[in-house]
Amino acid sequence: MKEKDSTSHFTKDGLMYNSIPDEQNEETWFSSPKRVLFLLKDQNQNGEEKWDEDIREWLINTASDTTESHQRTKEANRNLKPRFFRNIAYLLWGLSKADHDNPWWYDEVTKHFCEVKEFFNTQPFAMVECKKQPGGGRLAPKDLKRHLCDFDDLLKREIEILSPTMIVCANHHIYSFVLEMYPHEELFSIEGHKEVSYHQPSGTLIFCSYHPSDRKSSPKIYEGVMDHYRAFLKYQSINK
Repeated sequence: MKEKDSTSHFTKDGLMYNSIPDEQNEETWFSSPKRVLFLLKDQNQNGEEKWDEDIREWLINTASDTTESHQRTKEANRNLKPRFFRNIAYLLWGLSKADHDNPWWYDEVTKHFCEVKEFFNTQPFAMVECKKQPGGGRLAPKDLKRHLCDFDDLLKREIEILSPTMIVCANHHIYSFVLEMYPHEELFSIEGHKEVSYHQPSGTLIFCSYHPSDRKSSPKIYEGVMDHYRAFLKYQSINK
């Protein structure tokens, strides 16, 4: 997905590589009834100097990891040391495991940390940046909206190829963008839970979430999605 501006650097993303062989990982993804996509803003790279990066490799060691620092960073990612990955792992677990009889509250998830970590490193999930040009710690809303507008066809195509059944949108601009991918009359929302929409023809749930790196507490980030998912599960159970 090429940018239309002057940058020469590009972020690759999509289905995350993990400890499972790539072909098996992809097969498991497309055969799974729950395919979770985290739709983020842009790749945060420290400093003025930017570089090409494949975020799909954030959990695995590769030949390009030429320094001990690279290897330590990826080991920390796999062990959920960064808060960013811990928040994603908790949400991946909750959305994958919760059902009408098992609500998976935040405190319950943290008590199963080792299982969550194992799941995170073996369960297929996808991460996609809406802005493919690497950036810094903050992305102005106007710049995000510009990229969502200028490259909407390419981003929509990427999402269509991944074919997720759950899309966790990292802010309300991204949420609005995804909702526009579907005919309005085919979207369903539950009263009091406007941060989740359901596209019944494709079986896709779309969530409006805090960003995984947001300063808000991890319980708030987790429950900010799971509260709406539990409401959907309850509605689904009542209206079988």
